[in-house]
Amino acid sequence: MNLKHFMRNITLLLIAFSFCNQSTAQESKRKVKETLLTALNESEMLENSFTFSNDIRRIAFRLRDGKKQLVLVDSLRGKSYDQVSPAIFSSDGSHFAYTAKSGARNLLIVDHKQNLQLDSLTTITSLVFSSDNKNLSYVLFDGKKYFMVFNGVKGKPYDNIDENSISFTAGGSRIAYSAMKDNKQTNVYNGMEGPFFKQVGFPILTPDGNRLAYWAVDGNQTVVIADNKRSEPYEFVKSIVFSSDGKHLAFHATRTGKHLIVFDGKESEMLQLVHTPRFSPDGSRFVYAIELFVEDKSAFFNYAMVDGKQIGPYETVVEGSFRFSNDSRNMSFEVERHDEFFIILNGKEKTHYSDVMQGTQVFSPDNNHFAYVAEKFDSKRIVNADDLESPPYEDAYDVAYSPDSRIYAYSARLNNKEFVVADGIRGNTYDQIM
Repeated sequence: MNLKHFMRNITLLLIAFSFCNQSTAQESKRKVKETLLTALNESEMLENSFTFSNDIRRIAFRLRDGKKQLVLVDSLRGKSYDQVSPAIFSSDGSHFAYTAKSGARNLLIVDHKQNLQLDSLTTITSLVFSSDNKNLSYVLFDGKKYFMVFNGVKGKPYDNIDENSISFTAGGSRIAYSAMKDNKQTNVYNGMEGPFFKQVGFPILTPDGNRLAYWAVDGNQTVVIADNKRSEPYEFVKSIVFSSDGKHLAFHATRTGKHLIVFDGKESEMLQLVHTPRFSPDGSRFVYAIELFVEDKSAFFNYAMVDGKQIGPYETVVEGSFRFSNDSRNMSFEVERHDEFFIILNGKEKTHYSDVMQGTQVFSPDNNHFAYVAEKFDSKRIVNADDLESPPYEDAYDVAYSPDSRIYAYSARLNNKEFVVADGIRGNTYDQIM
């Protein structure tokens, strides 16, 4: 759980399930306000599944209602139907939607109100809210063809539309997606088809929507299509990234079995391995990891490329570990040497551990503090915040800073109980924190 939304008196959003054997929370020294989102019996649930809003403040279930089904959002039950799909939330959590079947009719339900009625042959295969939280897009299937519906406008028919490819501009006014027709694929942006290829990657947009890029398989080669222009051909392409201002484009490619980074059309040297190209939040900095070709296999030959300079060598630069502070001035990543893992923060080595837990590095909003979770050589886990270690736990995870950067908090487990620690003080203990 991402604990972004808290003040000095932490508010925990709890879910009570009868099947969790949830014990009564033990009191802590820290004042804790608990708000119950919902409570229900496991026997009511369909497939024991539920969905959260992004801020973890809303929850939706599918429930049995005799021979029918309904959707419960927080404590509000919707109408009963013959069948219902799992609900999805808009990114701000203010709206939710799901599909339902009533007799021969297929329905679209938004905020528990019927929004659309379809015939028995036409179904909605996927739902997604636009990034501005105002518009709901969905894919229709009439039994033969698929159609994207965006802002109420039905697009062209296709043999298939990949629901995982749907992408919006930051303002939510334009949409891009991958589609198939006659065994060839294309990316559709703002209603306009691109060229058709044997296969295309998902469309990647700049936030302002002025630039679009993706990889495409053309014969036995792969090219990058950016701004309607083709790159040089490669064997393989992955990790296409734009800078936030849209001025720069980089991607990882291979040629004759060797790896390289292409930055604004310019190729790097050929390398043994490349991974994790990343731009800083302001787009001014660029990093990635490399492995050099060396004859001495006993030597270390992995480096981080930071703003064009090599940092290393290391036995491993952990894939996906690059992190920037909000102001782009601070940068960290995880490395390994002699079976010890540690963080490099602004070029300096931090404490060595048995492991650093991936995905736990976090900078404070004011960019002045840094924390992460690590496993010590006795297998206990700690939170390292500004080089100070927390007490040891069986597990620790999900580190976050308060909006004013004064407090950092994390979830932890000790003696098979879980709790949140904020400002160094434990909260109530539970059997499980979702």
